Amino acid sequence: QIESLDKSLEDLLTRVDEFVGMLDMIRSDSSQVVNESIPQIHTKATEMRHIYRKIDKLEAFVKMIGNIVAGLEERVIKAETDLGAFPSTFKKILHTISMPSFLNKPSSRQQTLYEPPVLFKTEDYFPCVNETPH
Repeated sequence: QIESLDKSLEDLLTRVDEFVGMLDMIRSDSSQVVNESIPQIHTKATEMRHIYRKIDKLEAFVKMIGNIVAGLEERVIKAETDLGAFPSTFKKILHTISMPSFLNKPSSRQQTLYEPPVLFKTEDYFPCVNETPH
């Protein structure tokens, strides 16, 4: 009986030693996480916030460009309807062929003065890093 009790106690001590070893590993892993990984995660989170701000600025820039392009497209459509889609030489040729010149009515449209649209400068939004100040 004493031998079986001694054997059981030895098995129990072996298991306790294994358990203590596992606890030490967990403790060292936890301290490694606290000492190394959490600061790295914090640094990466700060970097990600910086990237998110850049993405937000880029999205705003793309939206602005979309609005500018839409405005330019409206101006092109208006110019095409005002001036006609055909180039003027083709229009004149087709017009003189189809109608005698004495039936032509003088054009009542007045051409408006062209005003170039105000555009952005890419350098204002994306400064060139390679340029050195003069």
